[in-house]
Amino acid sequence: MEVSAQNLTTLFTGFDMIFQKGFEAAPSYYDKICSIVPSSTSQTIYPWLGRTTGFREWVGDRIMQTLEAHTYTIVNKTFEDTISLERERIEDDQYGVYAPAVELLGWDAKTHPDQLVFGMMKAATSGAAVTIGKITIPVPICYDGNNLYYATHPAGLAGESSTGATYSNINSGGSGPYWYLVDGARPIKPFIFQKRREYAVSRMNTVTDEAVFSQRLFRYGVDVRCNAGVGLWQLTYASNTDLSNPANYGAAVAALRGIKSDASVPFGAWNGPPTTRFLVVPPALEEVARQLLHATFGAGTTGGAGAISTIPIANIYLNDATLIVSEWLA
Repeated sequence: MEVSAQNLTTLFTGFDMIFQKGFEAAPSYYDKICSIVPSSTSQTIYPWLGRTTGFREWVGDRIMQTLEAHTYTIVNKTFEDTISLERERIEDDQYGVYAPAVELLGWDAKTHPDQLVFGMMKAATSGAAVTIGKITIPVPICYDGNNLYYATHPAGLAGESSTGATYSNINSGGSGPYWYLVDGARPIKPFIFQKRREYAVSRMNTVTDEAVFSQRLFRYGVDVRCNAGVGLWQLTYASNTDLSNPANYGAAVAALRGIKSDASVPFGAWNGPPTTRFLVVPPALEEVARQLLHATFGAGTTGGAGAISTIPIANIYLNDATLIVSEWLA
């Protein structure tokens, strides 16, 4: 192919379509469990995370439920994903070899938020920063100053405890991989995905570009400014107990539902429809998670000790939640 401005424009327009194909095909789940928040500066402060609202009997004047002045901040970061294309391959009509790489860029862009969010969950349960691919994700800290998954989250406001109570949203008493409950029903979700700038494709596709002149390379990439953080820790729970035992799942649900707000009333987690309740697992737990949520009959039998025959027990957790299997938790 002649390396002309018109031909290069046509070629890279085709690459844009291939990129979009990869973007649309990729599976992504972050938007089900995250509040997606636009950002207009280098960082955003979330002063409302430490206060929940609730009705009271109206006696006398209204009482303003003031948003607490927290300093919980999510700082935007810039991420990029770029490939180079050799001029000779384009000249020799071999540019088709780059189509899979361009499509993969689209896939990467679609799944990048999942990488940040589920990687954050993994870092929280490991207690140390995790590196996934070329991104290092630190341990996420909540508005109360504690790790996302923590044994003694205070129920009160910042610097005080109106009820004197603390709540745990983690059970680390097992020895298996961690699995997670996530309630995504509320307007404020347990995680935040913050966008400063949308995912955008950039192209260096003219013969006068510096890299073409010095290295005979055209360039095609995508970049974004964003970051992930913690919303309401009260809406997620982590456990490394044996998920093949339904009682452990039930105990996690009970613990999550037992968390109360700073006003000492039930927080109301896990009360929405199953489509807003998520069991999140790494690939190693996919089989047992599917059995838990989709098998008609559960583990165990009836009939008593020494019974000649047993009857399967109906699965009380059938379709109790929506399953998310994330490779970023592996």
